[in-house]
Amino acid sequence: MKSFIKYCAAIAIFASGLIAAPAKTPQKLLTVTVIDVGQGDCSLIQLPGGKTVLVDAGSGGVGWNPFDAGTTIVVPFLKRMGVKRIDYIIMSHPHSDHIGGVRLVVRDIEVGTLVDSGFPAEEADYEMIMEIAEKKDIALMEVHAGDILNWDKDCEMKVLSPPAKYIMGGDSHANENSIVFKLTYKDVSFLFTGDAEKEAGKQIVRFYKDDLLCTFLKVSHHGSKNSLTYNWFLDWAQPIVSIICVGQNTWGHPHRGTIKTLEDYGSLVYRTDRDGTIKIVTDGKTYKTSFIVPEEDEKDYSGGYE
Repeated sequence: MKSFIKYCAAIAIFASGLIAAPAKTPQKLLTVTVIDVGQGDCSLIQLPGGKTVLVDAGSGGVGWNPFDAGTTIVVPFLKRMGVKRIDYIIMSHPHSDHIGGVRLVVRDIEVGTLVDSGFPAEEADYEMIMEIAEKKDIALMEVHAGDILNWDKDCEMKVLSPPAKYIMGGDSHANENSIVFKLTYKDVSFLFTGDAEKEAGKQIVRFYKDDLLCTFLKVSHHGSKNSLTYNWFLDWAQPIVSIICVGQNTWGHPHRGTIKTLEDYGSLVYRTDRDGTIKIVTDGKTYKTSFIVPEEDEKDYSGGYE
């Protein structure tokens, strides 16, 4: 894929020690790459200790959505990055624009563990993923609010939602029961919110408001008007940077009110449909942000849940 990389110096300044670490004592870096998969979600986390985590993988070309992000984007991207194994795949919730591509990842790349919340899934994608996981003896793990994921000794990963007793309010039970978690590396943190909406947000603020403060917010539900950008949520989160995973769609994502609210809070907003794949590298004190933007004629993404 033809691409070019541009760098954002205004908010992403590496300390001199991060740029020129002594050869004998290489610095431990956390890399989070929000991959542009069109109207869907996919993020690659490369932990300081060397383990890799994939959060969702876009659509898989099954059913109503013909776009296969798994084959077209995610698997090729992982291979170009030299990723030969994914230690954990977090499936935020069972909607095909988030987990469809997981099927292709587990088929083509070595995977250690599949992680979900155990929320009942009706998607054909999910059934196919489970079939492949069984054949390849991939471990399964279920997480809920309050769980601490000890996957790296230098990072904390805390699950904030869903609770073990699933949330049954809202317009979409699956969205409201998205896995929401916070990844913290020293002074830099990332809040991943899946497609969580108002009911999930209320519970998170009620029980985990002190955990919401973050450097980076992966905005929920493609920046829709129902995303977790309510004042009562952002008062606690206060993200410096907000990232919206979005592509060509018929629902008006991201909603202009969502973007205005984030900007009113002083958050710098990035969008994968305009900024492409977004890569953040941090030593836990400072961070560097870069962008991989495909040529216009390569951006032919569609699909997504309203």
